[in-house]
Amino acid sequence: MGGITQGITMAPDYRKRPAAIRIIAMAFCICFIVASLSATVFILTHANHNHDHNGPGGSCATCNHMIAAENLLKQLAPAVTGVALAFGSLFAVLSIFPPISFHISFYTLVNLKVRLNN
Repeated sequence: MGGITQGITMAPDYRKRPAAIRIIAMAFCICFIVASLSATVFILTHANHNHDHNGPGGSCATCNHMIAAENLLKQLAPAVTGVALAFGSLFAVLSIFPPISFHISFYTLVNLKVRLNN
């Protein structure tokens, strides 16, 4: 074989890459959910802790962590809610319509010949 395809080589695992990308994306989603839930659990379990703000440094480390986690959750909540609503509405709209194949086929001489023979 020569010609145009001579210089093109495909990796032997080119079909496995989309699955690996999906696995990595799923791992990131799981890590995000676990981090959000653990921050929420931390805030709930340490809300009424005993501390002394007049101790060394004049601040409580637990209070500082709770404030940081609470601010992070307040910033992320609208984005997560918006994405959830967007995907929910997209799923609802797509479930109403029948499945559509988005396959684009190009007519070549061979395709036209086979079509003519049928």
